[in-house]
Order: sequence, then structure tokens, then C-alpha cells
Amino acid sequence: MTFAVLAGLAIGCFLVFVQRRSDSPALACIEIILSLAIPCAVVELFVNRSPQRSGMSFSRRDFSPQRLLRKVLALWVILAVLAFCYHAFPIYRGDFYAPFNWLWQNSFLPLVVLSVPYLAFADMVQEEPNDTLWKLGNRLFSRPHALSFVEINYLLGWLVKGFFFPLMFVYLCGQISDLREFDLSPFFSSSYRAFVGGSYDLLYLAFFFIDLTVSATGYIMTFRLLGTQIRSVEPTLVGWLVAVVCYQPFYSILYSSYLSYGHDRPWGVWLSDQPILYSLWALMIIVCLSFYAWAAVCFGIRFSNLTNRGIITNGPYRWTKHPAYISKNISWWLVSIPFLPPDSNPWTAIRLCAGLLIINFIYFMRAKTEERHLLRDPIYRDYVEHIRSNGVFRHLRFGSK
Repeated sequence: MTFAVLAGLAIGCFLVFVQRRSDSPALACIEIILSLAIPCAVVELFVNRSPQRSGMSFSRRDFSPQRLLRKVLALWVILAVLAFCYHAFPIYRGDFYAPFNWLWQNSFLPLVVLSVPYLAFADMVQEEPNDTLWKLGNRLFSRPHALSFVEINYLLGWLVKGFFFPLMFVYLCGQISDLREFDLSPFFSSSYRAFVGGSYDLLYLAFFFIDLTVSATGYIMTFRLLGTQIRSVEPTLVGWLVAVVCYQPFYSILYSSYLSYGHDRPWGVWLSDQPILYSLWALMIIVCLSFYAWAAVCFGIRFSNLTNRGIITNGPYRWTKHPAYISKNISWWLVSIPFLPPDSNPWTAIRLCAGLLIINFIYFMRAKTEERHLLRDPIYRDYVEHIRSNGVFRHLRFGSK
């Protein structure tokens, strides 16, 4: 799977630079997502054989028009609710979400039409066709009654996709624009400082491009036919709160009003007259971000917040349960240097460091709520036992519990 992800990302990077002068980052974003989704889907189908492990039997043919009708209607109701929310909530009508609005307006009708043959084929090959979507469809023809836990879990999965995919798509469009507009002149400069700075800036953008490509692709590739469906969703309010508060629009409110930890003196300015230390500091940041991107690559098309879509144990997850969170939080300290404010005031440094420490604590809580959720999976419990004995933080209490 890692090879398929890397191949898809390589094609995506090629598309970014080939289309540097294109006027449509949203269209390029779709092409990049497809360049990752297609090879990963092929691997899931023919190499990993994930559908068979998810209750699919392609030799089975059991078609029921009545069952299909209920599934189609249930899915269309869900899509209609999403469409209503995107139209009704003011935030989705702003400029920030303009790329996603373009995508949604142009894909909604094809999505509705294509859902019929997809559900028809999936229904025929499912070993248990009376699934949760069918149960929700039955509700349209029966008296209202309380939702079951399984039905709530299924609808929460749609809430996860409905909230996070627009964000990831918009972020990826912005990242594509930044990469297209990147100034390559530092690589042709005789200045060592300019070359190192240009390399740092390009790698910084590239690693987040990798992360966002995997993220955006993961949220839409939740297909039972591929074995990449959502198995369970974070069941607690605390788990949801500490996750969504890290994203727009909540993060900008939290950061700007209460937890600002940045200042106007970047680390590059601080070390501008010390080329060796400047290079080492840049390298430390890039190493952190490389682990962050590597962790995303390991998910392939199964990436998703607040869900269990299969336990990841390879890559940097061989050494710790949360390599992405750890590397990301360390990088923020290195990039923002809150302990060295421009005014050299110790109280300013304390305030800025306190803001970042609270952000770190929020990610710590994300890690703990995710662990509590995933511990319902016996594979994850075995993985936790392995990390307790072999993880890089096994000698530290917080890394072994």
C-alpha cells in the first residue's frame, strides 16, 4: 500500500508543477485526489483483498429492488441534509469555502445518479445486504422510533465526512496554489543561506501537501466495496470537542482570542546570522514534518479523524502510537519559538509558551480519547501491548499507559 500511495503522490506532485499556470486549483485538486485514490483502490481490491474481509463476496448475486430502493432513498436523504447544511450555514457561503462550493455544485447531481448503480452492485455482493443503510431506509416507511447505536454510529460517520472533507479540500487547494506560485530562484542562487531557506520552504509546503492529499482522499474513499468503510466513530462528546477545536472555524477563534503563541520574529530571523545553526534548526523542523507526512502516508485511503477504519502499525507507528501528533507539536515549538519573543520580556515568553502548552494538551487529549475509542478493537489492544514493551517511549509513563 505504501508504494501505491507514493506512486499516487508522485503523480500528484507532477500535476502540480505541470499545471503551475492553471487557473483552477480546485480542478487540479480533483485530479490529484484521483491520482492517489485509483492506485490505492487497485491495491485494496487485488492485493490486500480488503473487500472479502469486510463481508463482500463477488461470486454472490442476490438483487432485491425493494431493498435497493430503501438504501437509495436513505442515502439521498443523507445527501439532501448535507446539501441543506452547506447552503444554510453562513460559513459555507463565504470565500474560504468557495473551492468546495464549486465542487459540491458540480458533483452533487452526478453523485446522486451514480449512487444507484454503486448501491445496486454493493447490495448484490454483500454477504449481509440488510445493512445499516437498509435499516435507515426502512425508517422512511415505518413509524419513528429511537435510533440504534449502530445507526447513530453510521450517521456520525457521515457527519465526520461532511465536516472534514470540505476543510481538507479547501486546504489542499490552497496548498496547490502555494506550490504553483513557489519561487524557485533560491535554488539558482550562489547564496548558501538562500539555498537552505528555499529548500526548507519547499519541503515545508511539500510535506503538508502530502498530508492534505492523503487526508482529502481518505475522507471520500469510505467504500465497503473497497473494505475502507468506517467501522466505528468516536462515541464521546469530549473526543469530538478536542478534535474539531483544532480545525476551522473553531481554531482561529481559539487561537486569535486566547491561545496565540506566535510572534513577529520568526526562527529564520533569529538565526539569520548563524548559517550552521540555521541549517540545523531547519533540518530539525523538516525531520519532524517528514515523520508527520510519513504517518499520513501509512494510512493510505483510510485516513480519517474520529474514526476506526483499520489499525495502522507500520511506518512510524512501529515506535509510538501517535507519531503525527508528537512530531507536529514538536515542530510548532521549533517554528514559533514562543520562548524568544521580540521584546525579550519574560512574561511575554511565559504567556506565549502557556498558549502553546494548552494546544499541546488538547492534542494529548485527542490522543487519549482516540486510544479509548480504538481499545474496543482487539487488534489495537494487541498493538498497545506491543508498544508498551517495544515503543520508543516505553520507559516513560505517558508513553507506556
